[in-house]
Amino acid sequence: MAAVTAAVSFPSTKSTCLPTRTSIISPERITFKKVPVYCYRDVSSGVRVVSVKAQVTTEAPAKVVKESKKNEEGVVVNLFKPKNPYIGRCLLNTRITGDDAPGETWHMVFSTEGEIPYREGQSIGVIPDGIDKNEKPHKLRLYSIASSALGDFGDSKTVSLCVKRLVYTNEKGELVKGVCSNFLCDLKPGAEVKITGPVGKEMLMPKDPNATIIMLGTGTGIAPFRSYLWKMFFEKHDDYKFNGLAWLFLGVPTSSSLLYKEVTNCQKKGLIHD
Repeated sequence: MAAVTAAVSFPSTKSTCLPTRTSIISPERITFKKVPVYCYRDVSSGVRVVSVKAQVTTEAPAKVVKESKKNEEGVVVNLFKPKNPYIGRCLLNTRITGDDAPGETWHMVFSTEGEIPYREGQSIGVIPDGIDKNEKPHKLRLYSIASSALGDFGDSKTVSLCVKRLVYTNEKGELVKGVCSNFLCDLKPGAEVKITGPVGKEMLMPKDPNATIIMLGTGTGIAPFRSYLWKMFFEKHDDYKFNGLAWLFLGVPTSSSLLYKEVTNCQKKGLIHD
């Protein structure tokens, strides 16, 4: 609590034009309490002076506390690391963009045999085969998981990714291919894949079945939200039934670049808002 004293001078004339002064005290909330007002006259100058004493209580605005999911219980992270990755196998790899789409995007499914217990919203790392320009093994790349915890086959023994093939021409006119994206998009069923993780807790799907979920993504950014949608609308759980509101903001350059028909079906049925 602070005490503030203000003195306001009124000219002896009846002029209604008074000089004013504005002060910004602080961006805090201020509460004024009623206090006595004392009036007296300055005899020497003939100016009537009003002395106002006020007590000011400042109250800091409530801080918005971000709910962190870093200590979320029951969520497995970093079970498999680069030095000891899990060796999965490619079960399915299919292109999901049209022939006239700018670039290729592929959906792929890997076997895990239930050894990588992930949650919707997590990621896995992939270590591509081969060595880099320094003759060392390639470093892992992280990809958002595009399947629910049950997996595309519903048996909790697979994990899926959504990957766009990276190909571009550099300033020298040379064709450059992304190491890991091309490795993944070229995988054939039966091929081995070195997988790390799972990782991440900040993108976990909310547990509250009545939550309003707002999803924003472009292109392959839909991957984690596909995992959400599968759990919300395509699976049956004894302990979970989504009754909330889902908003999806998804951007693609052309209609042939729109990924996953189930998303379109959800929109047509009014299950999600776009």
